[in-house]
Amino acid sequence: MHSGNGPHEDMDRRAIGCFDQALADVGLADDNRLRKVLHDYFAWATTTTLSRYYRSADDVPDGLPIQRWSWDGPVRGMGSDAI
Repeated sequence: MHSGNGPHEDMDRRAIGCFDQALADVGLADDNRLRKVLHDYFAWATTTTLSRYYRSADDVPDGLPIQRWSWDGPVRGMGSDAI
């Protein structure tokens, strides 16, 4: 959905801000641990995976897996962005 739209760092920052505000709007910002892990995942996905294929949708590999995330961050060896 986001591929082929060119670099969009400003939109990424705004999306992360909207996500954080949504967490606050539904009361999840009161749980610091949950808020942090959700923020970290969304910010990571927005600035890595979603930004990686900005030139063309044709660059996105078929069957691209979604990185698994835990309370401690990315799960090693899982998904396209395995670390």
